[in-house]
Amino acid sequence: MEVTQGITSQPGEKQWLVNVEIKDGPYTGRTLDTIHYYGASPAYDIMVYPGDEVILSLVVEDNLLQEAHIADFARDKYLKWVFLIFIASILLIGARQGIKTIFSLGITGWAVVKILLPAILTGKDPITITIIVCSGITVITHMLITGFTKKSLAAISGTTIGIVIGGLLAKYVISLTRITGLATEESRLLFFSFQEGQINITGILFAGIVLGSLGAVMDVAMSIASSIYEIYLANPKLSFKQLVGSGLNVGRDVIGTMSNTLILAYTGSALPLMLLVLANNIPYLKYINLDMIATEILRALSGSIGLFIAVPFTALISAALYKHSFRGNSGKQPMKG
Repeated sequence: MEVTQGITSQPGEKQWLVNVEIKDGPYTGRTLDTIHYYGASPAYDIMVYPGDEVILSLVVEDNLLQEAHIADFARDKYLKWVFLIFIASILLIGARQGIKTIFSLGITGWAVVKILLPAILTGKDPITITIIVCSGITVITHMLITGFTKKSLAAISGTTIGIVIGGLLAKYVISLTRITGLATEESRLLFFSFQEGQINITGILFAGIVLGSLGAVMDVAMSIASSIYEIYLANPKLSFKQLVGSGLNVGRDVIGTMSNTLILAYTGSALPLMLLVLANNIPYLKYINLDMIATEILRALSGSIGLFIAVPFTALISAALYKHSFRGNSGKQPMKG
């Protein structure tokens, strides 16, 4: 749908007569005038100009188009271009491994959209279904990237342990602090859209925390498992203790940046809230106990704790598996890591 003409009768008047042409759908080619209102709130205003592409909400009666209202800007075209650049970047840099990455991303998106979300909406326990889906995502992702190897087994084990421990800690703290999960407008809208008890909002909060940290924990676990494997191939005479120590050294370097990644990601999403707190000089004791502030802090810290926990467990499991990757003591080539 394209805006072909915009008219204002008087400066400051909060309505436009807009002529729109329908560019897609059963009414393609039709043009009609619609009154477009603006000025109520900058958060909801849609300022349109000639040539803009917008999404229309159509009023149809007896298969006849009666009215059209501007619903939002058409952004999908630009998002598609960014998505194509994203895919091209993966393929250009990752080559064959990039194809596996795209496939694993597709499976992850499908699992969230087709399994996790519908299950929660039908009243399934968000905590249980999230753990199941995240475990499945972890297994499939690592298997696709490295195959059925000891490296993937170590990374899967470390990721699962880190996510479960971090998630359980978050669940315990949620109950202690009585965080409601209703800190955002979206969560409140979701809560009031269902009958009481039909949807578990705190469980959804738990699901968001686990999903938000899963990628970082998988990254750290695979980095450590892969590093220990390469170290062991370079020097098979290293002891179990030395391999664990090497893995922990790698892990310490990785968590220094990955914990920043998690905390900065959550800080970025909460930036307007933090600026609002600072601008109004809200006392520390008040803002630190706000539901929305406590929620963001819990997201960042529990995800980081899960990441930290994954490091030693992945190192231990990797070293234990790789020490058995050689057949006997005859110096034969190692089994596939």
